[in-house]
Amino acid sequence: MAYRIVYVIFAFVGAVAEIGIVWLIADCFNTLMALPNLIALVALSGVVVKTTKNYFAKKNGSLE
Repeated sequence: MAYRIVYVIFAFVGAVAEIGIVWLIADCFNTLMALPNLIALVALSGVVVKTTKNYFAKKNGSLE
């Protein structure tokens, strides 16, 4: 229910506010969505490197 209320409020703000403010709000929320993804990328980078090295080691070993 809280999401619906916030959605309606921002739909109203987007309809009546100046376009510059609307773009600023949209940019801020896009940044807020990107931050957790960037944190996860950094946190999982070690796992990705390990898995990639393991994959290529097995792939190169099976070709010999």
